[in-house]
Amino acid sequence: MHVSELFSLKGKTAIITGGSRGLGLMMAEGFAEAGASLVLCSRNLEQCEDAAANIRKLGVECDALRCDIGEQDEVKAVVAHTMNRFGKIDILVNNAGISWGGELQDTPLKKWDQLYSTNVRGNYFFTTEVVSPMIAGGGGNIINIVSIGGVRSTDPKVVTFPAYASTKGAIIALTKHLSRNWAKHNIRVNAIAPGIFPTEISKTLMVGPQKAVMEAAVPLGRLGEKDDFKGAALFLAADASRYVTGSVLWVDGGMLA
Repeated sequence: MHVSELFSLKGKTAIITGGSRGLGLMMAEGFAEAGASLVLCSRNLEQCEDAAANIRKLGVECDALRCDIGEQDEVKAVVAHTMNRFGKIDILVNNAGISWGGELQDTPLKKWDQLYSTNVRGNYFFTTEVVSPMIAGGGGNIINIVSIGGVRSTDPKVVTFPAYASTKGAIIALTKHLSRNWAKHNIRVNAIAPGIFPTEISKTLMVGPQKAVMEAAVPLGRLGEKDDFKGAALFLAADASRYVTGSVLWVDGGMLA
């Protein structure tokens, strides 16, 4: 297979949750540039429709749907729409999530429950809904977006988010187990753990001197950029990584080195 084919997504259909902004939109652009048909979903339908309209300018099919991933019926609707529209699901990216910064003892129970409802329960809903279509289609590819905080504590001078980090640790464990359990179905399950990227979630932390503190925590000396994430996501989505499963790809500028 030529290297251009290894990194091609032509003929593939991908669902990206939280695909209307931030890391989700970065991945959507990368997948579209590689030729994939896309279904983007998020809680903000207007924002999602704007993102899909821009993706379609790249010459691919792209639908926008409203979905609160913590609601199983809404997840089922997205999967049903994708199957009716494209007849298959090759790739699922579990990207949608919420964050919370602060000491654990200062984290309200309501916020703890919200974190787990979205970051863990939502992942469970989407993953279990796509597995049957993927098995019927001869295989598939699931990519979970996690965090370096899921495997290592963070420097409090940079960020403190134990509750959020615990949800990502849970998804890393799930990634490992499902990769082994579903290998017999030709379903690969991997994760991407980004370091510090300027997204809607993180930009509130990057105010004044705090941005310099964050940059100093990265061995490469800078924050992540769009192309850094697009390339990593495309690798795991494409046949270039067809012998990779159960892995966590650290896209963190060396923070875990």
